[in-house]
Amino acid sequence: MSSEDSYFLELIQKYLDKRITATEEEELYHLMTLEESRLDLYLYLTQQNQSLKNRPITLDSLFESSKKKYKTTDSTASERKEKRNTLLSSKNYRRLLIAASVLIMISFGGFYLFQHILPGRIIKLTSAKGERKHFKLEDGTEIWLNSGSQLEYDVKYGLSNRDVTLSGEAYFKVTKNKKLPFHVNAYGNTIEVLGTQFNVQAYAEEQKMETTLFEGKVNLKVKDKGYVREFIMHPGEKIEVANSLATGMHIRKSNLVKESTEGGANFSQINHENTELSEALWTKNKLVFQDDPIDIMSRKIERWYNKIIRIENKNILNQSYTGVFQEKTAREVLDILIKTGANLHYKEQRDTIILY
Repeated sequence: MSSEDSYFLELIQKYLDKRITATEEEELYHLMTLEESRLDLYLYLTQQNQSLKNRPITLDSLFESSKKKYKTTDSTASERKEKRNTLLSSKNYRRLLIAASVLIMISFGGFYLFQHILPGRIIKLTSAKGERKHFKLEDGTEIWLNSGSQLEYDVKYGLSNRDVTLSGEAYFKVTKNKKLPFHVNAYGNTIEVLGTQFNVQAYAEEQKMETTLFEGKVNLKVKDKGYVREFIMHPGEKIEVANSLATGMHIRKSNLVKESTEGGANFSQINHENTELSEALWTKNKLVFQDDPIDIMSRKIERWYNKIIRIENKNILNQSYTGVFQEKTAREVLDILIKTGANLHYKEQRDTIILY
């Protein structure tokens, strides 16, 4: 038995005895994401809900039986689990394990496998303010989450559906599957795709949803006064739907080339190379302002750097800002804007930046 396996058994015994520390618990969940047999044993023991101190079967023998089963009779399941979601933060290990789509409970007397799909279980992928993360789902679909964003999907993803719900901003590189179209639900609207690359911004505080298509084709379904309107998008197109669409109010337009308006949705045909230099640059860790009013710029800085921005001078509300920044602090970004002519001043108070 490897030293890593021995350490795993030590941690799981501490967990069962309720004497595990928070740090050790994180390590336990991390180790379970690396090998199916560890997750198998964990789920069996937690279903039993008791320690093995006074049991005739030792923890070692249970673990070895689990490893043997996966080596000899369940190779396909092992291969499938190699496609497990790739996460960049260990904080998500516990959440994903608890919300795992399949609970495996082993009876080592009769050696049988019991699978139970947990009803209503939701998996949440998050990227906090100041973070940008990359995830890879079991079907190969890749997702980049921008700061202050969350993506949800149920445990049947890849089995009976490929539906996700987005709050915030994400870039999608969707694996093709004609039998199971990929759906993004955001801001009350739905994007349906078979296989493509696109960016969606749907922060609640921005009161709008922006969809930019890079490759393939998507069908954007917009809810409008109780009806659903469909817009087929092609590469290089961007559609902005303001929150007021559902109430019939005016739609905010984007400052892009070749604009045209159709029924409350703003269509913009844009150069594919220019799109790469703007809408998706955040996936390359670049903060972008595109003629942004100061309120929009401030919210971007808040999410990007996990800061609080206060505007105390109403005279600067009509100003707009443009720039691309990489590996810069919030202070450096503001200093550069000021040096390039922005009529702006600021002061810092801990995590708060006051603009005046």
